[in-house]
Amino acid sequence: MNSRPRIEPPTGLAGPLALACCSPIISVAGADFPLWVLCLLVGAAIALSLRPLFVASGIDQWMVPRVLVYSCLALVVAFLCWLLVGR
Repeated sequence: MNSRPRIEPPTGLAGPLALACCSPIISVAGADFPLWVLCLLVGAAIALSLRPLFVASGIDQWMVPRVLVYSCLALVVAFLCWLLVGR
């Protein structure tokens, strides 16, 4: 009988390692940026531009930790931007 243990290759890391170098790059004024940076900036800009709408409608007073709420809103918009543009 064979008493040596069988060594399995680490297949769980193959997917993330293969995709790690596949980040889309955008050239802006001669400088290369990953696409996620642009999506994050778009998310922050949209979250800031929605604040006057929230103040006018009265929703802003119920958003108690405003820093946390607007940061999460910026991240949600950035993730949606990434899903729509990056994929």
